[in-house]
Amino acid sequence: MTEQTDLRQRDYYVDMVEKKYFANVDRKNMDAVLDCFAEDAVFTIQSAFTTHEGRDTGIRKMFENLFNTYSPKIVHRDFKHVVDIENNCCAAQFEVELTDTDGNETYLSNCNFFYLDKNGKFERVFVYMSGENVLV
Repeated sequence: MTEQTDLRQRDYYVDMVEKKYFANVDRKNMDAVLDCFAEDAVFTIQSAFTTHEGRDTGIRKMFENLFNTYSPKIVHRDFKHVVDIENNCCAAQFEVELTDTDGNETYLSNCNFFYLDKNGKFERVFVYMSGENVLV
């Protein structure tokens, strides 16, 4: 077994993705969301060919835009996970419900791939979104 396998089990990844990350995205809790990322993290929306680099710069700006645009409603639900403990990564499929400040509703079915560093923080995230990119 690798050191990472000894440190983290499946529940760690599920908790990190659902409770520490997406639950705080839904609450628009910027500090808690950013705490999930390594300082030099890279966040790629693969389906839109867009990349945001750096927890405190590009990734923060992306979430500021998301929280401002969809301040009435952000909901992530119905998670399905595939965890690869030996490679320190997790895939999550889920549904997204958004309402923007003009009252327009958006529904997406997404799949994200999360790669964690040795400290258990996201170092790489890849997003596959079923519709228009809402993470600009």
